[in-house]
Amino acid sequence: MTVLTRRGRFLCAAGSFSSALLVTGGVFGALPARWAPVDVTAALVAAACAASGGLLIANMRIAERVARIVSALVLVLGLVLVLVLATTASYLSGVYGAVGKGGAMVLVFVAALAVPYLVALPAAQLLYLRRGHAPEQAK
Repeated sequence: MTVLTRRGRFLCAAGSFSSALLVTGGVFGALPARWAPVDVTAALVAAACAASGGLLIANMRIAERVARIVSALVLVLGLVLVLVLATTASYLSGVYGAVGKGGAMVLVFVAALAVPYLVALPAAQLLYLRRGHAPEQAK
């Protein structure tokens, strides 16, 4: 039995749908070149987020478990993305001088855009979903 309120389920679902839209738009709309590892990962993450949101709205029994798994997956991938972007920005800035600093600024900007939806939002969802089970654990 789910312990999340209706409002809580809809908020978590809205967060999942937002992440799905951001990943889809960012990868398939903003990236100028296609690369299979990035495209496949983005498609899987977007599908998982959309499925998680749909299950939460439908109030399915497994919705919270799926939402926790998907949020953890997106959090890990978001942290990896930010780490890779920061490392690449550092490399470009150090090796290529003034030109590299311009490229590094672009990568830092992309990382700053990714942090709210791929790090902060999944972390908040995980905390909320964990908190939602606190009364059940006390019994």
